[in-house]
Amino acid sequence: MSTLAPSTAPGARPAGHAADWDFGDFPYGLEPLAMPPAGHAPADAGHLSVTLAPCDPDGVRRELRALSGGGPPPGRPAVPPAPSYDQLFWFRWITGHQVAFALWRLMGRTLSALPARDAVPGPAAMARLESWTHAYAAMLLYSGSCPRGLYQRLIRPAMFLQHRGFSGVWAPDFAQVRSLLRGRPLPWTSDPRAAGVRAAVHAHRLVHDAVADRLVPSGRSLLQQTVAESPVRPSERTAVLYDNFFMTLRGAVPDEAVAGQLLRRLRAVGLDLAVNGLYPLGRDEGPGGPGGYGGPDGAAAWDARVAWCERRVGTVLAAAADHAAPLARRASTTL
Repeated sequence: MSTLAPSTAPGARPAGHAADWDFGDFPYGLEPLAMPPAGHAPADAGHLSVTLAPCDPDGVRRELRALSGGGPPPGRPAVPPAPSYDQLFWFRWITGHQVAFALWRLMGRTLSALPARDAVPGPAAMARLESWTHAYAAMLLYSGSCPRGLYQRLIRPAMFLQHRGFSGVWAPDFAQVRSLLRGRPLPWTSDPRAAGVRAAVHAHRLVHDAVADRLVPSGRSLLQQTVAESPVRPSERTAVLYDNFFMTLRGAVPDEAVAGQLLRRLRAVGLDLAVNGLYPLGRDEGPGGPGGYGGPDGAAAWDARVAWCERRVGTVLAAAADHAAPLARRASTTL
């Protein structure tokens, strides 16, 4: 297992205090995500009560705004670097996906609140959809920030062991936003007032394709590799398999609690990025060797729009928190 040199090299700067990290049981630890039923995900009648960690929405907003400047907030030390690349990128893969699930849920809430399918969202709703779509693109970059070699060695095999056809199309919460995020025309998306949302969706699609091309240059997902021999349609069973992999529980969870959990994860992501950066090993090289991040053969895929999204990750997360905080203020910590 590779170690992170900054935390172990002689003469390295002192590590930050773990007390600054309040997510999971230790820095870069994981937390289960509690979500309401969606898509094919069943509501478990035996779902046990869950006590959620407390969240200070306004404190998270202030901290993320400070972190978006590229470092820890004034007067607070940084959290320690992760002890290994495996732990760091596994945290990013699981937590980044959990953030996406929460964003999809809140976006779905906004869409479902429209009085009619052809109604144009109001300015506040439009701003939320635009912000959270950009935040989802940021999570694609964050989750996929591992080198190609590490992805092929650690993450892809873990998904294969869960199911040989493991696929993102099984994600229960994506059903609420599938049409919007896949660029399928909705009655209101051609309205001039939706220009910001359209641009965010376009940017997200570019980021998605660029990350996929870098991590899986063959272009064949696990589902595509196995569909001929064992086709699997999304179902309640695949939803449970998907949720289980990403540590997601289902039950009577209000959207206020979803927003609170989102903010806690955004803070953890912000702290991670302040210490490690988006690409701790550099984007063009990694444990996979030259070209681990696409190299010369993949450079064309990483166009200016994707680079623009990379530069804005911190401010995008802060904006997403601003839009989630009003809902999270009403959350209870006990479900």
